[in-house]
Parts: sequence; structure tokens; C-alpha cells
Amino acid sequence: MENGNRLGGLSITPTVARQTPRNDFGTVLAHTAREVVRSGAGVVASFAPGAPAVSAAVASVGSVVASATSARSAAATSLPVGAGGASPSAQGEQWDLLSAQREMQAEGAKMNLAYMGLQNEMQAESRAHNALSNIMKVRHDSAKAAINNIR
Repeated sequence: MENGNRLGGLSITPTVARQTPRNDFGTVLAHTAREVVRSGAGVVASFAPGAPAVSAAVASVGSVVASATSARSAAATSLPVGAGGASPSAQGEQWDLLSAQREMQAEGAKMNLAYMGLQNEMQAESRAHNALSNIMKVRHDSAKAAINNIR
């Protein structure tokens, strides 16, 4: 009569080797950051008022990202595949990676501080422009009112 199996004909295929490359998230992120820094350096430098300083800062961040990427790839290639713990050289490379990350964070903090200084300068300039504009408008309106009173 009726079989209790609703799946019908079930076929099992043998496992095949992985066809796509195995990419670590950190490696892909570092590569993307390096490309963004490399391609965005010219754009940022052309719009910023302190172009040489910004260009130098972007170049230094690019070098930090490149060193972190090379340290990360070196650590990834030297890690033992089947080992339960990390070897002493792998731990040393992890410390190198950590120090590179700290250096990158320090560079980011310096750039944030420089950016905040630039924002403060721009706000001060905007306030000065607005104050001067308001004073000139009041003087113009006063002169116009005086001329209209004479007529």
C-alpha cells in the first residue's frame, strides 16, 4: 500500500574538494583597507586644505595596513594545521600583529585629533564670517535708512 517515506528517491553525492579559495576575514579586511587607502589618498589630498599633511598621514596609515597584512599572512602560513595550541613562533607573530594593530590605532587617534582640529578651525572661521556678515548688513541697513530719512 503506502510507504511512510515521503522523500521519495534519495540520492547521495560524494563529497568534492572545496572549489572556492578559503579567505580569512582579517586578510580580506586588511586587503580592502589597503585598497581604500591607496585609491582614496589622491581624492582626499586634492580636497583637503593641508594636502601634503593629509597625504603623508594617509600614506603612513597605508604602510601600517600593509605591514599588518604581511604580518597576518605570515602568521597564517606558519600556524600548524593540526596542532591544538599555537607554537612559540606563532605566538610571537601574534604579538607582532597585536603591536601592529596598536600602532594602527595610534595612527587613527592622531588622524582623528588632526581632523577635530581642522573642524574647530573651520567652525571658528565660519563664526567669524557670520559675525562680519551680520555687522556689514547692519551698517548697510543703517546707511540705507539714513539716506531714506534725508529724502
